[in-house]
Amino acid sequence: MDKNTFIEILNKGSNKLVYRDMLVDASLKNPAWIGILLNFINNINDKNSTFPARILELSCRKDLTLILPFLDAFCAVLPRVTFDGVVRPCAKICELLMIAYFNKKDSVFLKSISHDHLKKITEVSFDWMITDKATAIQAYTMQTLYLLGSKFDWIHQELALTIEKKLPNGSTGYKNRGRKVLKAIATGNRLKL
Repeated sequence: MDKNTFIEILNKGSNKLVYRDMLVDASLKNPAWIGILLNFINNINDKNSTFPARILELSCRKDLTLILPFLDAFCAVLPRVTFDGVVRPCAKICELLMIAYFNKKDSVFLKSISHDHLKKITEVSFDWMITDKATAIQAYTMQTLYLLGSKFDWIHQELALTIEKKLPNGSTGYKNRGRKVLKAIATGNRLKL
């Protein structure tokens, strides 16, 4: 697939499985095209930005290092995205980055993710936690913030307060994840999901 075809399919906004697989494969073969996906996601008022966001997530699930050269652009777009269909893949990518950084302590991620990136992810994650976002977004974000709490002392306390406040009215998924996170914070044990 050439670059023009890649962009043309993204412009269609078609969410057919055959296109998703083709676009993910093209992204893996052409890492610079991650920038194209981020440009689409940056069109925050365009509902078609959900499809490129999903392609970005699926690409990152296969090779998370693809996002590293674009971390500044990725972190810059995070506070601007509004559609849950875009926020959810972005939240998952944040979670994957924090797992690589904190749990796996992968040297590539330790070198590439700066203190500023961590601060920006922390800020947007709390925004997603306190607003009315879908359960999947909040579940990914709880994990992200829990991991960030090992670097920034204040996060666990704020995260616990936020979860406790929303727990009574949360969905079953929110309650399950929230209780696990609260237990991990209270006991100091590693979060097991």
